[in-house]
Amino acid sequence: MKPTFLTIIQVYQIEGMVALGKMLNPATNEITKSIEHARYVIDVLDVLQQRTKGNLEPNEAHFLDQTLSTLKLNFVDEFGNPHAPFTSGELA
Repeated sequence: MKPTFLTIIQVYQIEGMVALGKMLNPATNEITKSIEHARYVIDVLDVLQQRTKGNLEPNEAHFLDQTLSTLKLNFVDEFGNPHAPFTSGELA
């Protein structure tokens, strides 16, 4: 099976939801949270969004936008501090 852009975004979407404690961690089968990893996933998707702007199919751009919005809203819900910048460089 050849990955598509949507598949790549979906992998990060799931990884982000696990880091936010919204899904079971498949390695431990438990709910785990990691603010650092959640930020990292959001940062990666932000970079992808910036670097692919204008080069995506409409459905790809929409899925990426929705995924980022959902992850950012859930980040604020789980960890608070909506004014904390999402910056690259924080590794999990």
